[in-house]
Amino acid sequence: MSKAIDNGNSLRVGFQHNTGDNTVLAPAPISDWSGTSEPEHFVQFYETDPYLMDSLSGFIGIGLSEGDACIVVATNAHREGLEERLQACGLDMIAARASGQYVSLDAAACLSKFMVDGAPATERFNELIQGIILQAAVGQRRVRIFGEMVMLLWAEGNHNAAIRLEELWNDLHKTHPFLLFCAYSINSFDGEALAAPLSHVCIAHARVIPAESYTALANPDGRLRAIIQLQQKARSLEDEIAKRKEAEEQLRASLIHEQMARAEAETANRLKDEFLATVSHELRTPLNAIIGWSHMLRNDGLDEATTARALETIERNAKSQAQLIEDILDVSRVITGKLRLNVGPVDAASVINAAVDCVQLAADSKGIKLEVTLSPAARHVSGDPGRLQQVVWNLLSNAIKFTPSGGRVAVRLERVKSTVQISVSDTGEGISPDFLPFIFDRFRQADGTSTRRHGGLGLGLAIVRHLVELHGGMVQADSPGAGLGATFTIRLPLAVTEKGAKSHMRDTESLWPEKDANAAFKTLPSLEGVRVLLVDDDRDSLQMLAVILTDYKAGVQTAASVAEALEVFQWYKPDVLVSDLAMPDEDGYSLIGKIRALQTESARQTPAVALTAYVRVEDRTRALSAGFNMFVPKPVEPNELITAIVNLTEPGATGFIN
Repeated sequence: MSKAIDNGNSLRVGFQHNTGDNTVLAPAPISDWSGTSEPEHFVQFYETDPYLMDSLSGFIGIGLSEGDACIVVATNAHREGLEERLQACGLDMIAARASGQYVSLDAAACLSKFMVDGAPATERFNELIQGIILQAAVGQRRVRIFGEMVMLLWAEGNHNAAIRLEELWNDLHKTHPFLLFCAYSINSFDGEALAAPLSHVCIAHARVIPAESYTALANPDGRLRAIIQLQQKARSLEDEIAKRKEAEEQLRASLIHEQMARAEAETANRLKDEFLATVSHELRTPLNAIIGWSHMLRNDGLDEATTARALETIERNAKSQAQLIEDILDVSRVITGKLRLNVGPVDAASVINAAVDCVQLAADSKGIKLEVTLSPAARHVSGDPGRLQQVVWNLLSNAIKFTPSGGRVAVRLERVKSTVQISVSDTGEGISPDFLPFIFDRFRQADGTSTRRHGGLGLGLAIVRHLVELHGGMVQADSPGAGLGATFTIRLPLAVTEKGAKSHMRDTESLWPEKDANAAFKTLPSLEGVRVLLVDDDRDSLQMLAVILTDYKAGVQTAASVAEALEVFQWYKPDVLVSDLAMPDEDGYSLIGKIRALQTESARQTPAVALTAYVRVEDRTRALSAGFNMFVPKPVEPNELITAIVNLTEPGATGFIN
């Protein structure tokens, strides 16, 4: 029989067990829950349901009588049995439910909401249980929880899931204080095979309460001896658990540190490789047009208009390459701390006007409107005028590069409190939220693939940030998101008191060793009768290569995109395909794949030459694996390209060109 005692502050239920030989033993030592209120995660082992109900009704009953929120996640049988006992103790369960103080949930139904492929899903578990806890804790109520979901998993033999669920409870306990009572039937741990899993269960809890079997002893002395031994074992187990938890925490922290270090190293290594590949591409691309047109000019066979176009193209690409090299050198100076400023009085308005003059032609060519607003109150700062102009020019160049035709770029100079503020905004492609935090990092690009639309090394904004910080200022980037434009804001102090050392001009040397000027014009075979399809998104390179091949009597058709190339290929039926690899939207790999997939003999057999400024071994291997027959690096040497075409095609003519 059971007897309820309620003195207003505590509620206990005691049971007596009969051994069958008319010897009445002392009751099982049900825990005294009256002083239990601190957040804790403990486990109770039990052999019989009545023993569990005795313990659980005391735990929940005390909580309800003390005003705690009580959450029960159990089997239907245990939920019903618990409520019967609580009502028998005089607790108004209807009122407790209505006020939200008592919440009773089916354990199996709760499990079904966050179990995925036999394991608890962390996010789903947190979403479900956090919501229940937060709702129950309204009014700053303490929270008591009885959870039987782990026992259901254990009974199914899903021991790993049960242990993982205990860990999720522990993780949640770090941010949401609650008193959690878990229960396991000791009968589920029969056999030596479950000794280790039992240890894992114990380790997952701050306190372990043993089952009731040790009370069935022949005499009080034996019971006392067993209790003392059990206490000693429990203390040893708790010490062992504490040591293991400490060791696990140290191991976990070490593992996390190692994983973070490995991830950082892998990221740095990947960024290094990507940067080196990008440097190779960006430096070789302008060289392709420079060297190609230089060879043609040496031939003295160009008309006046073509000669003028050749010289203009060489100059434009040389300036582009010079800027790339200067960016690399600036970053080197930044890293080594050798970047110096020539500090003096600076008219910020003049700096901005000079930068605008440099980019005006580029803006006009794209039909981009440049708006300039200059406040007289913000004209005078202290700094290096050349470097400040470099900062503004870089931001304006980026804005124009990433703004489509017909867009708008605005630069504004104003005084904000004790600072001079320069802002550059555009209506261009914007910056995605994921990339925005890394926008000023060295070697970072939002699009580092071979299909990217815009060139560059990913250094300009890193240089901007460093130059601004050397002037005692700060720079920030803002963007509502991709496709919504961006704004870069620079704030400089009205005066920079510390004068930097004077900078020194650096000597420059030729980037390329001198070669025999006539070496490239050695006798080459004619390409007469050979039909060549040239594909390159860079118009300068496309025109230069077309002129070279035409000069060697080849028939040439050009295409500036994959879509255009596929169309030309089908009606032109070229003898050889020569294609760049890095192109926007679709690259050369996509082109060769689509051509090889065409259901014609010529499509499968047409020889193909890959042109690229990416010259790593893996780039060469990828090109050949994709379906190209030969790989010619940029800058293209005419004799190398012509020899490759001759080697890949049947000789259409036997004559040679001198």
